[in-house]
Amino acid sequence: MDNTRFTPFVLLIERISKNIKRIADKEMEPYGLRSSHVMCMLQLSKTENGLSSSSLADACGVDKAFISRVTNELLEKGYITKEEIPTKKYKTNFTLTQSGEEVIEKLNGIVANYVHCVNKNVPSTDIERFYEIMYEFDKEITGIANGKTQG
Repeated sequence: MDNTRFTPFVLLIERISKNIKRIADKEMEPYGLRSSHVMCMLQLSKTENGLSSSSLADACGVDKAFISRVTNELLEKGYITKEEIPTKKYKTNFTLTQSGEEVIEKLNGIVANYVHCVNKNVPSTDIERFYEIMYEFDKEITGIANGKTQG
């Protein structure tokens, strides 16, 4: 990526991210949820055995303090449950409740609709390549941010 593309790239990523959060907030308002809740619930929906706070933080790309706030709110709302792991003294796993799974089912329908709207004018091969490139950008930028790669 050359310097003339860097600023538009960053601005577009920021705008897309903000708009996705705005859409998620609007769609989840009837459930008393925000985009931060959705992110955690989507990650939990991918596993049968649940995730620990650390695993959930890693999966969502946020810190454990953020996960602590969000999981406490989701516990209060009854969308997730907390299970102690007997073999690990201070570890707990979070899993979706039936109510949480129902919200995720509705969310998946909403997401499918929006994905269709966004992708309708782009060939599937271009979409596949786009995601390959985004994963590569993410890997390299994360390496630089973590000091593992020289800029």
